[in-house]
This record gives sequence, C-alpha cells and structure tokens, in this order.
Amino acid sequence: MPSEKPRPTEAATEEVELSPVETCAASHHARRITKAIDGTPDPTPSHVKEALRGLGYIDERIHGVQRSGEKVTFVLDLRVMGGQLCLSGRTNGTRTAIEPYGASVEVDCTEVRRRG
Repeated sequence: MPSEKPRPTEAATEEVELSPVETCAASHHARRITKAIDGTPDPTPSHVKEALRGLGYIDERIHGVQRSGEKVTFVLDLRVMGGQLCLSGRTNGTRTAIEPYGASVEVDCTEVRRRG
C-alpha cells in the first residue's frame, strides 16, 4: 500500500470560482485577521500563528506560516461542507493583505496554482 496520497490532476490544482456567499465570508475573515495582525511591529511567524489561533482558527486550517523577506506569509483552509474558500495572507506589521481564492476539495489550498 502506498503511504503517499496520489498526485492531484492538473485540473484539480487550478483556482476555482468562489460562490457569492464565500466571497462575502472572505471579506469578513479578511477584516478580522487584518485587525488582529496590523500594527504589530516586526511580526514573526509564531506571532501570526498565535493571532490566527486567537481568532479561533485551528492548527489543521493554518498552513505555511513562514517569513518571506520582510513579510510573514500564511494560508488558511476554510473549506467546509463542500465549500472552496482558501485565504492567502501576508503581513509586514504595517500592512496586512488577504487574498481569497477557491480550491478543489481534491487538493490542499497550498497546491492551488493561482490566477494572475
């Protein structure tokens, strides 16, 4: 029995369209995350992860929290009950940017090839 999960198809890794409800939910999540993280001087990955936990996001939904240059980046998997909502975020302490996108249930949010 193979221990690794099968490799996703190329189509499964394509970004998918969010529903209007997911687009609205993404705005709500983005506002509360930005409020919690903005204004933190020189945030660290552990600070960002703790802030996300403090907002109620569980570890299984928080991915790839890491420093990238002067920013800390992260991905949140908010897919529930057939939903497709993922959030990609980055912060430098002064400015936080959150980008919503859709992902197939067949792949991790971190595996999606983003548009643009």
